[in-house]
Amino acid sequence: MESLKAVIQYAYKNADGFRKQMDKAGLGPEDIQSIKDLAKIPVLKKDDLPEVQNENLPFGHLATIRTSDMARIFMSPGPIYDPQTHEKDFWRFSEALLAAGYSEKDIVQNTFSYHLSPAGFMFDSALRELGATVIPAGTGNRELQIQVMKDLQVTGYVGTPSFFSILLDAIEEKGWTFGKDIHLKKAFFIAEMLTAEMRKRCEEKAISVFEGYGTADCGCLAYEDKLGPGLKISSSAIIQICDPLTGEELLTGEGEVVVTLFDKSYPLIRFGTGDLSRWVEGHEGVRLAGVLGRISDGVKVKGMFVREKQLALVLEQAGYSSFQGIIKRENNQDIFELFIESDTDLQTDLGEKLQDVIRVSPILTRIKKGHIDRNGKRLIDQRSYELKKI
Repeated sequence: MESLKAVIQYAYKNADGFRKQMDKAGLGPEDIQSIKDLAKIPVLKKDDLPEVQNENLPFGHLATIRTSDMARIFMSPGPIYDPQTHEKDFWRFSEALLAAGYSEKDIVQNTFSYHLSPAGFMFDSALRELGATVIPAGTGNRELQIQVMKDLQVTGYVGTPSFFSILLDAIEEKGWTFGKDIHLKKAFFIAEMLTAEMRKRCEEKAISVFEGYGTADCGCLAYEDKLGPGLKISSSAIIQICDPLTGEELLTGEGEVVVTLFDKSYPLIRFGTGDLSRWVEGHEGVRLAGVLGRISDGVKVKGMFVREKQLALVLEQAGYSSFQGIIKRENNQDIFELFIESDTDLQTDLGEKLQDVIRVSPILTRIKKGHIDRNGKRLIDQRSYELKKI
């Protein structure tokens, strides 16, 4: 509680955006004397963050240090600007990686992007905090990725399960064997659902598998430690499951993951991630049952959130008013097909324009005008996962 009081007091004094949020609710720092009192503070929704930031770029007066004093600034789809305020383990993922067995003895292939999105630096800094050697591999280039893995005798992987599946396929095509050509012993997955099939495939190759949960805004929120069911919540944040409409804290049932951070440089307080989860029964307040869905129009595709508003903006600027996106899953990969009404061929650079904004490459399909239900959903998620019963 002393840490919570301190960060609220500091944020109220130094972050104009948070102070306005408190003043609007008729609250002062003295009104928050317990974790239960956090419920008095209105939830700041992630979907509202782009508008909040746009009013006072780049961080909506939620950060307490000058932009010029920050180590790095990233831009996530939305757009949302994410600060990194110091060089060390700013996103606090070292706690999760330590539980997964990563150490200074490991050479780790980091396959998250280092470009604009913070994911690459999230894990780079966490691994360096543990003393591990990091290969900043980034995304794509499967042939180069597996060559590096073989030549440098990589022992650990961090990235999405879908990209790891692609690398496993490439390794098998080469006829390389684990333990002889490939020395990988551990994998840490985040940003996508880890299926039972993928976990089994890894374990058959003697690769220990761990998964985590976090966001670009908040960093590490929960992680697998194999000491109990579900995901253990991070020691560096207060996590609540709340009613998405009222913000009231829930002890049972599904609700929105609402986060309060102790970081005084970017003190997100009562931040609604938009993710749905619930507490594992018998482990309330300690273990999450994973991400069970989204409460907004955002759909996660290949680890990136795609939002209807983003698609509409790009397509309308290009002259297309009616579209529908379908997300499927085939061979452990997300497939995003975007149907666009047009009587003529689609613009040749439309795919590039979309990828620049949503960070994933959709399959574009032209259909005749009048074939899309104007009253139907513009983003349809047809994927189905076998969620483990917890």
